[in-house]
Amino acid sequence: MSAIPASNGETGLEKKIDEVKLETGAQNTTASSSVAASLSEKPTSGPLKTPIVQPAEGITAPPPVALTTEQQTKYESLLETAKSWKEIPSAKEKGGPVTDSYDVAGRPCQYLNPGLQNTNAGPRQVQHLVYMVERSIEMMVPGQETLALLINFKTSKSRSNTAPGIGQGREVLNILQTHYPERLGRALIINVPWVVWGFFKLITPFIDPLTKEKLKFNDDMRQFVPPQQLWKEFQGDLDFEYDHSTYWPALNKLCEEKFAQRKELWIKGGKNYGESEIYLKGGNVASVGSSAPVVVSEENAQAVGATPEKVPETDAKAPVAAAPKQELSQASFAYLFGEMVSYAQKRVTGIQDLEKRLNIQGHPVGLKLLDLLLYREPPRTQTRPLHIIALLQFITTTLWRHLFSRPADALEKSSNPDTPEEYMISDNEPLVNQYISVPKEMNQLNCAAYVAGIIEGACDGAGFAARVTAHSVGKGEEGELWPGKTVFLVKFQPEVVEREAFLGR
Repeated sequence: MSAIPASNGETGLEKKIDEVKLETGAQNTTASSSVAASLSEKPTSGPLKTPIVQPAEGITAPPPVALTTEQQTKYESLLETAKSWKEIPSAKEKGGPVTDSYDVAGRPCQYLNPGLQNTNAGPRQVQHLVYMVERSIEMMVPGQETLALLINFKTSKSRSNTAPGIGQGREVLNILQTHYPERLGRALIINVPWVVWGFFKLITPFIDPLTKEKLKFNDDMRQFVPPQQLWKEFQGDLDFEYDHSTYWPALNKLCEEKFAQRKELWIKGGKNYGESEIYLKGGNVASVGSSAPVVVSEENAQAVGATPEKVPETDAKAPVAAAPKQELSQASFAYLFGEMVSYAQKRVTGIQDLEKRLNIQGHPVGLKLLDLLLYREPPRTQTRPLHIIALLQFITTTLWRHLFSRPADALEKSSNPDTPEEYMISDNEPLVNQYISVPKEMNQLNCAAYVAGIIEGACDGAGFAARVTAHSVGKGEEGELWPGKTVFLVKFQPEVVEREAFLGR
């Protein structure tokens, strides 16, 4: 994406904020606009056709979790980095499922009704979902940072199979887990047919364990969403009818109004980059640019969902905690890894020898990372994995995040009954291959052999002897979604498989 540089005394961020326009033809409204007020009026007759603008009476966001000393230090360091920004990426809005009502924790609810879907699976459906997730974030009340997904898999006359495809399901999971981490507060799923159960069983290995805990199947939705704001199709009392010509303009005008209000508060607070979301949404929290201490008063505590408390006095002469060490920049990594490959290339006779040398270089890194990451785990979980799946999930989540700031894209077991010892870890865009230019005569070279060595080291260190190799599966064709996709084939030794079978009895 391109970036908008600062010029003529006005920063790129200010310009971009001025340019933001949702998909309506209306002009930006001000904080005094009555869009929210008009949408708050209930229809005198007939079903509701517009978005619900606020939670039910008495519903507040839960109190914010207090940060630890380490987390506070990281937050302050990140805030200083954000304040130093002079430009931001440009973006385009895309067109969305229905965002309406709030649950008992003040989360905006996003309704998905696959049985009423009138379009075929494709990229536009995913773009639609992402757009509505963004609108749900716009609708969040101060102090609430998560949303609730409500999915009804009931079939209809026009659609008997309501299960999404495996490919689309994995793509959506990857988007939500990678680009919207910790945004999902709860997922309520009802009328689950056996086909959908099979779908969920297939994608379960790709779901983050924390996300899995938030899934509720065939539970009473009235426990989680106030009945007066819950659609009748979802076991509630609200008579809602989706009329695109009414709902869509109302939603976008409401979001434009909320954006205008946040912009006004951002300017009022001093145009600080990295501004507090609670402050921008009208919560009783000071701007990050304010020197005044942040105190939540008794009368406004419920509006923010916070607990009023006194802010302890601080000693101005006390030493400031040192900022955490910065991560290695990609430019530095690209240079160092390029030198490693060049060094190894001068001492080998062929591609297989080069990949073997890279594998050997990664092996000790995997051994040390295993001990390091297990040591950092909470005391109750400081144990080495006892099963193959537990080990591989540790590698594809914890270890992968430590190395690449994201989990691996897939973990699969061989479907061939003759090779029960084989597992596959997929990475759609291996970082180690992004800065290496491979000549045509060496097109079979995959420098991700270094990562394969790290995986092998972690397996050996945990007592699961294995051989790990990297294989390119992308064809490199023009228009291909993942031309550099790599699969790491993990082949465990026979004694490991025998032990696994014994422990599984």
